[in-house]
Amino acid sequence: MERAVFYLRLFPGTEVEYDRRHEAIWPELAAEIGESGLRNMSGFRRGTDVWYYVEAEPDVKSAFAVHGPKPKNQEWGRYFRDVIAEISTPEGELIWYDQIFHAGGEPLPGPKSRGFFSLVIDPERAADYEALHADPWPDMMAAIHDAGFRNYTGFRRGGSVVYYGEYYPDMDTVFGKIAQTEVNTRWGQAFDGIITTITDADGALLTASEVFHQD
Repeated sequence: MERAVFYLRLFPGTEVEYDRRHEAIWPELAAEIGESGLRNMSGFRRGTDVWYYVEAEPDVKSAFAVHGPKPKNQEWGRYFRDVIAEISTPEGELIWYDQIFHAGGEPLPGPKSRGFFSLVIDPERAADYEALHADPWPDMMAAIHDAGFRNYTGFRRGGSVVYYGEYYPDMDTVFGKIAQTEVNTRWGQAFDGIITTITDADGALLTASEVFHQD
């Protein structure tokens, strides 16, 4: 199984219509998604920016090669021609992010929520950002686990970094817990000069709202 994130951009003013069209996914499309090997697929929107997290069997390239030409998927794409301004590279590929971090763990009992947030790094410091995440501190990983993060995965494309996670019981509670730990403070300090933007003007994480989910 491979985890992935791809990006698309909406025409300004079509945000509400985009959300409305995702309120009820065609049953035939849902069936095609599953038949193609795509699981736990969630779309998140902030303004005109939209990201999709997905888990693919056996891998992303194979699953999307199967899914792309399916008839309902093709029809779904045509349905959004007047809403989506950008969804692919000049070469016709989806705009993929590269996975740079993952913290797993067994699911917890009780409620959970899915969540998504983004941040910006100095592109010239991308190697430093990835090096820290390639060999994360054991005490930081333990704090992530203990706070209730599960399936917490980071992806990067240029200076844009995004994180998908499943939070027990919810995102606000989990981030509130980890913010109280000493190791999280030290971890944040390690990214001084690397992360340029991680919160909005009010100090809140740059989150995106879930507009679609398909198990």
